[in-house]
Amino acid sequence: MSAIADAVGGSKATMWAHFGSKEELFSAVVDSMVAQFALDIEDVLTSQSFSVPALRRFCLRFVDCLLRESAARLFRLIMGEGERFPELGEVFWTRGPAKMVGHVTDFYATRFPEDEARALAQITITTIVGYRSQALMDPCPRPPGDAERFIDNFIAFLKLDGAHGEAPDDQAGPSQPA
Repeated sequence: MSAIADAVGGSKATMWAHFGSKEELFSAVVDSMVAQFALDIEDVLTSQSFSVPALRRFCLRFVDCLLRESAARLFRLIMGEGERFPELGEVFWTRGPAKMVGHVTDFYATRFPEDEARALAQITITTIVGYRSQALMDPCPRPPGDAERFIDNFIAFLKLDGAHGEAPDDQAGPSQPA
């Protein structure tokens, strides 16, 4: 709390008056970050029915948001301190990633059955988070257009036949609703 009070220019007494515990403070910070994150990608998912172009817009926006310095710092904090302070990881998960899984599932569910929508959401989020992890760990900067190529390859790999309006192929990708 002392380090935080020093960083924001207040006193520990003021911090304790507003937040009864470190967990409450952390929750407030995570809520603030998640709210900003949601604003940045909400327009891509809300009121949208599934389409490949909408999926691409979401994926690119998600990558962009995850690679922002504030998101990278939060990720590193959770990974570094999550084992010592499991409540931090729980607060982060419930206020951030769990909500994102729900939104992405709802997006896919406008086109696919619920079980497939959940699976597609998990695959999509895990793939993009994996890209972010590699980008943060790689000592060499990503070349221009790398995220776009990655997302385009990912979407092509999903083989979402019928998502462009053509007849689905029984051999490829998730089934289409009848």
